[in-house]
Amino acid sequence: MARVTAAVLIVAVMVLVGGCWDARDLEDRAIVVGIGLDEAGPGQVEVSAEIILPRAAAARSGVATGQQDGAQDEQGRMVLRGRGRSVHDALSRIRDAVRVDLFLGHVRVVLVGERLAGAGVEQPLEMLVQNPQIRRLIPVAVVTGRAADFLAVETPQDTTARYVGEMLDDLVRLGRAPNVDLSRFLTDLSEPGVDPVASVLEISRDTEAGVRWRGLGVFREDRLVQVLPPPRAWLLMWASGNPRRSSVLVPLREAADGGVIINVFHVQPRLQIRGTPGDRRGLLQVLVEARVAEHGTRGIDLSKPGVLDGIQQHARHHLEQEMERMVAEVRRRGADPFGIGRALRATEPALMPLKAETLRRHAAGVPVSVQVTVRIRRAGLTIR
Repeated sequence: MARVTAAVLIVAVMVLVGGCWDARDLEDRAIVVGIGLDEAGPGQVEVSAEIILPRAAAARSGVATGQQDGAQDEQGRMVLRGRGRSVHDALSRIRDAVRVDLFLGHVRVVLVGERLAGAGVEQPLEMLVQNPQIRRLIPVAVVTGRAADFLAVETPQDTTARYVGEMLDDLVRLGRAPNVDLSRFLTDLSEPGVDPVASVLEISRDTEAGVRWRGLGVFREDRLVQVLPPPRAWLLMWASGNPRRSSVLVPLREAADGGVIINVFHVQPRLQIRGTPGDRRGLLQVLVEARVAEHGTRGIDLSKPGVLDGIQQHARHHLEQEMERMVAEVRRRGADPFGIGRALRATEPALMPLKAETLRRHAAGVPVSVQVTVRIRRAGLTIR
């Protein structure tokens, strides 16, 4: 009995003091902060990795001498590229080039080049999330041009990936862009009856940081088919269940020299499918709550009874027209970010077993009208 107790004690001590069996020194790791995915020819994908490379590892690997794209800066930041038949293959080639291990636990953003986005992103993203170090809540966005070039842009932050990640977080917090991460994108991609969307970024010399939010990318399955710039991008966010606080200019018929600007602070969409299988109709109801921010028209007194009611009617008419145009434009591309197919399955359970493409054809045959309700609250101050 004493021998058994001693053996158990020895095993317990070994477990407690044994340390991490797979621990590596910091000098033996390259910290990846950003991932870029680009098309590299038939059956090939190019992976770009923005890394922070400790100086000891840089000196040992020879990367700083120019063996890869770009030299190491003062912070040890570099953008390395590798091509292969898969994401894993491309990452392996990068590892072989730097002769240190890549650590993906600190990736801040995943960027997809527009050519790869148009060709199909499901396989590269699926293979990326198979890596156990990759977090599923990493923001994902499409970039115009090549993702590798985007990661090489110098920004006010120490790394481009950190700046872009914080930029997307700020846009989401302010309601100016949807919250799309790897998990959300792949979930929408795998669910029949709805297509994913993602923010689209571009390099711009007109901004201090050299990058800006271009709009919202609309996918048909896993292929990018359209980019909607503001303000149509924000209307798509409203219709697809991503509330956005925004300022909307509503023109008034009574005055030709301006309009009313309303600040929208709450949006609630609701999609309904009505009718029989032979005569289905969709109704997209959107509740918009706002405040009057300012107006550039003459002769309008917001304190008079009935004036706000008139503004509400004009705003409702204006937003209904714009949203109907946007919905029709997106549906002509064959995309369904509104979830018409999903609502159809919920309404008619008999459609649940249908394949995704068959369900898409059913959804495409459902005409959808838009009904907007605008509620404008009085503000304490008005600008005259």
